[in-house]
Amino acid sequence: MPTDLMAYSMDIVEYFRSPRLQVALDLLSSSKALKIARQVKESVDIVEAGTPLIKAEGIKVVSRLKRALPGKLILADMKTLDVGWIEVCMAADAGADIVSISGLAPNEVIEESVKAARQKNVIIEADLLGVKEQVTRAAELKKLGLGIVCAHTAIDQEKSKISFESRVNMVKKIAEEIGVIVSAAGGLNLDNVGDIIEAGAKVIVVGRAITSSEDPSKAASSFKNKINAYSISKDTGASKVR
Repeated sequence: MPTDLMAYSMDIVEYFRSPRLQVALDLLSSSKALKIARQVKESVDIVEAGTPLIKAEGIKVVSRLKRALPGKLILADMKTLDVGWIEVCMAADAGADIVSISGLAPNEVIEESVKAARQKNVIIEADLLGVKEQVTRAAELKKLGLGIVCAHTAIDQEKSKISFESRVNMVKKIAEEIGVIVSAAGGLNLDNVGDIIEAGAKVIVVGRAITSSEDPSKAASSFKNKINAYSISKDTGASKVR
C-alpha cells in the first residue's frame, strides 16, 4: 500500500473508504520514534511524525521515518498557522505524504498551503484543534480545497468536561453534513474506537495507547483488528463487534 497513494494518484476518497490506522509519534526522541514505528509497521497505515517530535528533532525526522518505513504513508504534523507555502514544502521535501496544518490558520495561509500541496503532490489535512465552530469551519476548509479534517481533542483537554459522546456527534456531523474525510484523534482506546468509526471517522489516530504500551506491536495489532471488525460489520449492516 501506502506510497501507491501518491505515486499513482489513487483516488483519496477510495483509499479512505475503509478506516485507516494512524500511529501518532508524539515523542521527543527520533531513536525511540523509529523503534516504535518499526515495531508497529505491520498494523498501521499512516505513521505520524508528531509536532513534539518535529520540534525536538527537526524536519529531518520525517526523512528518517520515510527511509525506515518504505511503503508507509508518513504524516508531518506541522499544525501550520503561517507561511503555509514554506512549511508544506519543507515537509513535502523531507518526504511527507500528508501534511497537517491548523484549521485556525487565516484563509490566506490555507490557500497557500493548498497551492504548495498541489505542486508537491502531497495530501493536506486541517487539524480542527481549538476551532470553536468545527462544522462551519470544516465547510469553509472544504471550499478552500481541503478534503481531510482532523477532529482533535488535545491531551490537555482530555480531563475536561468535553464528553466523548459530544466528540462522536461532532465527527458524525462533519462526515455527514460536510462530506469530507474525517480523521479522529485524542483519547481513543479499544473500548471507544468503534463508536468513532460508526460516526464516520476514516482515520483513527492512536498515540499513547500504542506508544506507551509495554508491547506496541501487540497494541497496534489489537487496534487494527478492532478497526477491521467494525468496518466489516458496518459494511454488512451487522451488529457491533465488542
